[in-house]
Amino acid sequence: MKFVNEIRHRLTDRTIDGTTNQVSEPYTVRTPKLPRDKDQVALVGVSGLVLALTLVAVVWSTVSIGQLLGGGVGYAAGAVFDIAWLSVLVLEYLARFDPKKREFPRNVGLGLVLIAAAAIFLHGWQAGSWPMAAVGAAVSLVSKALWWAVFKHIEKELSPADSQWVAAEMSKANAKLAIAGARRQAAKAEVAARLELLAAERDLTELAGLDHFRGSADVITAEQVGEHGQAGANFVDVIHEVAGPLNRANTVREHGEQGANISHLARVELTAGVSKEDAVEAILAKVPDAKRTSVEATVRREHNKLDRAAYR
Repeated sequence: MKFVNEIRHRLTDRTIDGTTNQVSEPYTVRTPKLPRDKDQVALVGVSGLVLALTLVAVVWSTVSIGQLLGGGVGYAAGAVFDIAWLSVLVLEYLARFDPKKREFPRNVGLGLVLIAAAAIFLHGWQAGSWPMAAVGAAVSLVSKALWWAVFKHIEKELSPADSQWVAAEMSKANAKLAIAGARRQAAKAEVAARLELLAAERDLTELAGLDHFRGSADVITAEQVGEHGQAGANFVDVIHEVAGPLNRANTVREHGEQGANISHLARVELTAGVSKEDAVEAILAKVPDAKRTSVEATVRREHNKLDRAAYR
């Protein structure tokens, strides 16, 4: 038995000036040399020869089908059969553990080879050379048969019970992939919905111009309404119809139910004949947490509403 010297590394303690650290130290180990896998070497050699023959078949069929189709783009059309055949060869190799999945690419590959062989035979027959027709068609068939033999050798046969076990494991893995995909799509949809809601809220805020509408509606006094007559009253109504729901939404969002209470207190104070300034101070005394600017705006709004009601 042959041996080889293999260099490995291990951690050892090394102390310098009272400080110890671990360092890597190389050491040599004699290990038996594994014999060359002659079966693997033979399989690689056969696969190389079959691949070389396949390249010859690909070139031959591409040229033959291209000339049969008049040259030019016909060569590209001829390459389609060979590329498709090589693709299903790879799929057949990947499905070597699943007989059911392996059967479909094998049948497709056989069909493609038969079509290519028939085209090569037709090209040789039109050229008036029966040997070229027969041998040319046989090249593709022989190449396919050799690949069939190679795959038959490397196929991993499983018992029915083992096949069912592998199928169950693959089903679990596919289910996890499906769940991951569904969750990914759901997450994307949820993010898109949240972005749409945020965009809608932003557009609503920009369109409404809550502060602008609130100020525009509140600065319109009863005197201005009187100056413009019924048209002025109608304009104020339009402003408040637009700003009213938006003001209520903004008040609920910022102050909860406090806005409704402030509006009620403002109506009570103003109905009692109190001035707007005194009404603001009275409301702030009852609701200390309220903002003065909000209370002042609410008092002005309620004062304008009372003025309009009296005007009508």
